[in-house]
Amino acid sequence: MAHIYEKKSLKMTSLHIVYDRGGLYDKEGEYGTSHLMEHLICETFKDEYQNLSRLNIEWNAVTTTERVMVYFTGMDKYFTPEIKQRLVKKLLGGIDKCVNEERFKAERNVVLQEYMDSFNDPESWNNILRQRFNYYQVIGKRSDIENFTYKDMLSHYKKYYTKPSKIVEIGPTKSDFSFVKFAEKPVSEPMKLKFGNYKDVELEEIPKGTKIVVRYGSKKMIKKSDVPALIMAYNILVGGLDAPMMKRIREEKQLTYGVHGGLTFMLNDTWATFSATTDLQNADKMKAEFQYFFNDISKHIKKDRFENEINAYGIAAETKKIFRYKNIGDILRKGLPMMGNAYKKLTLDKVKEVAAKYLNPQNMVDLSDKYESPSENKPVANKPAKKVEKKSKKKETK
Repeated sequence: MAHIYEKKSLKMTSLHIVYDRGGLYDKEGEYGTSHLMEHLICETFKDEYQNLSRLNIEWNAVTTTERVMVYFTGMDKYFTPEIKQRLVKKLLGGIDKCVNEERFKAERNVVLQEYMDSFNDPESWNNILRQRFNYYQVIGKRSDIENFTYKDMLSHYKKYYTKPSKIVEIGPTKSDFSFVKFAEKPVSEPMKLKFGNYKDVELEEIPKGTKIVVRYGSKKMIKKSDVPALIMAYNILVGGLDAPMMKRIREEKQLTYGVHGGLTFMLNDTWATFSATTDLQNADKMKAEFQYFFNDISKHIKKDRFENEINAYGIAAETKKIFRYKNIGDILRKGLPMMGNAYKKLTLDKVKEVAAKYLNPQNMVDLSDKYESPSENKPVANKPAKKVEKKSKKKETK
């Protein structure tokens, strides 16, 4: 196809890199691998994450039934043609130097976590689509994802992700993408759906009691004067894939698809929380990870991320002026706790001080779902082993 440019006088710009992949293009034996590859190709520009954050350039990637797409939006004067070209070159320039086998396996585990999160509804839509259309949807098939290897990743990247079907750019300034080789047509044909009752299709068993949400909440309500610093602390700790809590708990430990944290505003009252979903067997590990951060939260609030966030807030303030018609939160919450322009006076020391005041083991209370931990299920020392085994077998046959 081609580079599609649409001129708009608005001071915002967007860039979309589109591939003819997705749920309908996955063949038997590779169901769900387009979605996995969507995660992996974003590693090619991982060294740009902090710069994108600093310039308040938002980005994401998505897999649908008919496409894989990576997209970026920002203010035109900051999201320049040079940055756009650099991102596209990295995205199309090779994956082997950015993703080693260890990193590949880690991200595959993350995708498998996301896969299981999609099958926690007794009337799972994914199973209905399998049964009625023999279609494994974007989320795919667990065994296909598990069997997808590092070598497969390199092959798929070369075959499907070095030539996008199109690049769509909207904004006041046109970029030059003449260096890009575009795919003239899809490398493979999409499947054609036909409604029926496919009795031989493999349905995913709906797990019962295999997931848990680990939650923590603050015992203290947040003082109004502390709110801006704590908002900044949360942005630094969980804002983006390269944030310290996301990087350690999601990427390194592979315990969850995402760590969530933030403030809940209730007029003049403000409450701090964290949460993450994980496998039941990993509940204790997840809690240990939260405690790891709560034990010394200030050491995870680094100068470079603080400066990036301050810069991003400045650009976001400019952006809000452009889109003033839909940014009226400051009017509605006038006089109530919020960030507003307070970011201009924040210091790194103040953010660390406020974070330590609230995000510590004494103040953050465990609000997790109830569960029986492996440690609670160990045989009592003075009981005969046989009795414990019998009890365990009885439970399994119920």
